[in-house]
Parts: sequence; C-alpha cells; structure tokens
Amino acid sequence: MALKEALNKTGGKIAAGARKTAAFFDGSYLLRVFGYVLVSALAVGLIFYVGYHMVDKLQPGMDLVDAVTKTVTTTVEADAYIMRSETPVYAYYSYTGSVTAAVADGGKVARGGKLAEVYAASAPEIENRIAEIDTQIAQLKKNDALDRSSQTTTSLDAAIYDRFFEIAADCSQGNCGDAIARRVSLLVDMQKRSAVRGTAADYEAQIRALEAERKSLTGQLGTNLETVYASQSGYFYAEYDGYGEIFSADRIDTMTYEEFMGLMDTDPSFADTLCAGTLLSDFNWYIACPMTKKEASALVDMYDCSVQFLTAAESFTMDLCRIIAENPGDGAVVILRCETVPSAFDFTRMQKVLISAVEYSGFELPLTAVRVVDGYRGVYVQDGVTVRFRRINVIHETDDGTVICTGNAQENEAIREEVRLANLQTGKSAVYDETSFGAYYWIEENDVVIVSGRDLYSGKIVG
Repeated sequence: MALKEALNKTGGKIAAGARKTAAFFDGSYLLRVFGYVLVSALAVGLIFYVGYHMVDKLQPGMDLVDAVTKTVTTTVEADAYIMRSETPVYAYYSYTGSVTAAVADGGKVARGGKLAEVYAASAPEIENRIAEIDTQIAQLKKNDALDRSSQTTTSLDAAIYDRFFEIAADCSQGNCGDAIARRVSLLVDMQKRSAVRGTAADYEAQIRALEAERKSLTGQLGTNLETVYASQSGYFYAEYDGYGEIFSADRIDTMTYEEFMGLMDTDPSFADTLCAGTLLSDFNWYIACPMTKKEASALVDMYDCSVQFLTAAESFTMDLCRIIAENPGDGAVVILRCETVPSAFDFTRMQKVLISAVEYSGFELPLTAVRVVDGYRGVYVQDGVTVRFRRINVIHETDDGTVICTGNAQENEAIREEVRLANLQTGKSAVYDETSFGAYYWIEENDVVIVSGRDLYSGKIVG
C-alpha cells in the first residue's frame, strides 16, 4: 500500500513537470521570444551601422573643387614704332598748293587709280578740315554698315565722356597733338549719339551734309593743278610723315638691336614736290616695341596677343614676329605683326600701346588631384554618386602647387557617339560606357574634381 502511494506521488511529480515543460514550449511564448531576439539583433546591427559611418565621417573625406577655366594674361606698356612696306606718293610737278585725297584712308586702289587732287591755293586749315571730313565720312559709313540696334545712348555717352576727359588730360599735360588726334573720334561719337536719339538726321543725311561742306571747301582751293595716280596697287593713306623708307618693314628680318636704335635718331626725308600720301604694298604691318629682356620674355610663348593703341583708342590682334635682343645688355625689341589693314586709323609713327598677351588658358587644379591611371594622366571626378576618371593635358605648372590643364572636346564627342551607337544596338541606355572601349573622357568645364580621397577608382559609389 505504501509502495503504491509512493509511485502515485512520483507519477504526479512527473506529470506536473511535463505540464511545466509543455507550457515552456508553448507556441505563442516561443514567438514572443523569437521577436525579442530579432529586435535585439536589429538594434545591434543599427548601432554597428551608425557607428561605422560616424567613424568614417570622423576620418578624412573627399576634397572637391570645380573645374573652372582660368586665363592668365601678361600686360606690357611700351612705345610702338609702326613699320610698313610703303612708298610715298608725290605730285608730279607741283611744289606748292593743297592736296585733297580721292581715296579714303585704308582704301584699296589698283595701279593707275586716282589717289589725290592738287589745287593752286595753299590753305593748310582747309586741307586739315577736308581731311577731318574724309575721316568722319569713313567712320560714319563704317558705323552705318553695322547693326545700329546694338548701339545705345548709354554706351555712346560713356564713349563721349571718356574721349572728353582724355582730351582734357592731354591738354593739361601739354600733349596738344594727341588731343587734336582724338577730336575727330569725339565728333563722330557725338554724331552717332544724335542719330540714335533721333535729334539729328540719319547717317546718310549727315554724310551728305559733310560731302556738301567738303565740296564747298574744295572750291575755295582754286585751280586744280594736277591729279595724282597710283604707280602700283596697294592701300592708300593720305598722311605721310617722311619715315616710311626709314621704318620700312623690309628691315625686320635682318635688323639688329643697334640698327633699330639708330633708326629712332634718323630725321624724316621728303622729295621736293608736294607729298600726296603713302601707298602700302602689303596688308601686313608691324610695330617695333623697345623694352627690357625681362618684359620681352613674357611674350615668347604667348597664346594670343591684343594690342591697344592708347591714343587712337583701338585694339588689334597681333602675333609675335621676332624678338631682337641686345647683346650684351638688358634691352630687346619686340616685333609684332598685324594682318588687317584698318580704315580711318591714326597711323602716327610712334604711339603708346598696351600689349596684353595670354600666357595660358585652362583649368586650374591642385597638383595633388593629378593621378596616372592605365598610363593616362588625369583626375578623378564625382559624377553624381559615382567616381569617374578624366584625362587631362597639363600645359603649365605653377610654383604654388597647382597645374593648368585642358581637355579635348572633340575627342569627347567622338567617344560619346561611339558609346551611344553601341548602346543603341542593345536597346538599353547604360550597357556600355567609355571604359568599355578602353578609353576615358577628357576633363570638361564644371567637372567636380576630387582633390583627395581614400581608395578611389572609376565606378566607385560615394554617398
């Protein structure tokens, strides 16, 4: 009996334990436990992710800079001596009288063409006024051929203001010749302003009025003694200073520094008869500018050159023809060439000029951004969220750790067309890129250049 009771107690305990075990492994309980474990794992993963990026942020990241074009220009002020291939034109037998040009300055004439008329009366004031009228007519005709809609009273007022104070400055400094030379340009600008504002007749009416005045003045010069004709074809200018054969362009190729200095001390020369002007046989003309060797060295490798004539207030594009060095010594003579024959331009033999030479033009980037990939010199750029490699052509390295580089727009277009055609055949837009053809694009304006960064390679995704 006692044994039976003991067995019953033992069986009861076992049954109770089994019930507790079944309760422990209850389905809903397991689900809750699994949920707790999953949430804990996600929390740990989130903490790890945030920590990783926080550490990454605390480490050095990528330094970026935009690829923007920079142009470096060297400016030199100098005295310019004009040199041309020219032949003075003289009257055949007239020693006194007045000469009026039949061709506008810079006008092209054929051999045997009419150049000037010689009149009996010697009247320098009338001659000078006729020359002014001819210049005004030439400038008005040139202006009338332009699109007058682009002219505004504001720009003309500014030009008139500048010329007025330039004349005043010349007068205050005793440069009366320069002041007189600016007078015609001031008058023409005032006439342009009147035409634009409608307070005067149009250009054609102003030209007709000037031509009528010229005819009246010519009538005061008396008898027409002779007509001067061109002995050869060329470009005619009514003003001649007697230096044409001295500062001849024929000297440029062989002239030494000492020979040029000697030219500046030479007196002008004229024939006995009246001078009617000068005839240029070539559209090329030159300026010779004495300066130091240091100033001349800045022009040796110039990319482009703009020369502003300060008195005439006009600029021309010129190219370097020759640099003549003083040996021994620190001096030099820079010879620049212009291939355009200007009309209504003041060809005073010696003028002050401002030479602006472009040394180089390109993208200025830190030298640390330059890398070599697959044998190509270039930089990494950030294209959206992707790192790309771009080729560069370094044209100049500065002393401050930067480089000036250029790209190649034509080659970029060719590569893009090749990529476009390859993707067109697949019917998708991004199957191929430039690297599929073993090439890299060249750098372009406004590319975002990566100056520094870790583990950079083309195609890397950055956030």
